Amino acid sequence: MTDTDPTLSVRDIQKSFGPLHVLKGVSLDVARGEVVTLIGSSGSGKSTFLRCMNLLEIPQSGTLKAGARQFTFGNGERTPRDAELALLRRDVGMVFQHFNLFPHMSALENIAEGPVQVKGTPKAEAHELARDLLAKVGLAEKADTFPARLSGGQKQRVAIARALAMKPDVMLFDEVTSALDPELVGEVLNVIRALAADGMTMILVTHEMAFAADVSHRVGFMSEGVMAEIGSADEVIRHPKHPRLISFLERFRQASGG
Repeated sequence: MTDTDPTLSVRDIQKSFGPLHVLKGVSLDVARGEVVTLIGSSGSGKSTFLRCMNLLEIPQSGTLKAGARQFTFGNGERTPRDAELALLRRDVGMVFQHFNLFPHMSALENIAEGPVQVKGTPKAEAHELARDLLAKVGLAEKADTFPARLSGGQKQRVAIARALAMKPDVMLFDEVTSALDPELVGEVLNVIRALAADGMTMILVTHEMAFAADVSHRVGFMSEGVMAEIGSADEVIRHPKHPRLISFLERFRQASGG
């Protein structure tokens, strides 16, 4: 892979759940260090598209390329093996709406577990990495704290640190603030903003429009299973062209009182 190649490339992704055709040939190239945000109404396919990028959902057809790994779907192609999926997910990390931390492990142990179990990192080295990452997300003092004693925002920051511990090439964020109380949203967005400033390649699904406009190199609007519009944040959020995007942003502004 050269510096000009996309870090992640998905082409003509099709995904159905029974009779429901959720993704109708969606494509996206993401360059190294780029932040791309996907917006759209519930049911537009954006979260399913994100989950296809690290094969938590297996497309019916299309291609996925992440670094040196390439997958082709449909036309008799075999389903990726578990070992291939594990390697892909090591390179393409994901943080979810719900934190899914191990309740019986401290914050530090939650973060160190992946490098120890998946990459064979010595425990002392993994714990040192976990401490560095806790400091990075503003939780250095919470190393020995268990999830039950963390706020929602703190749990989500631990979940981000846990994904970063695998040293992925790309990070996927699926509505990571939507389950948080409003006063806790900012602390999580600040961590993502810092990652963007550090040059982390990221793809976000979010309803935080002001944040998307601020942090994204590009914004893609998904509607009815297609990428209806994509461009710079200024183009898509401040000067939308597609009628459905204009309508979506107007409804969003009304709902948020803006």
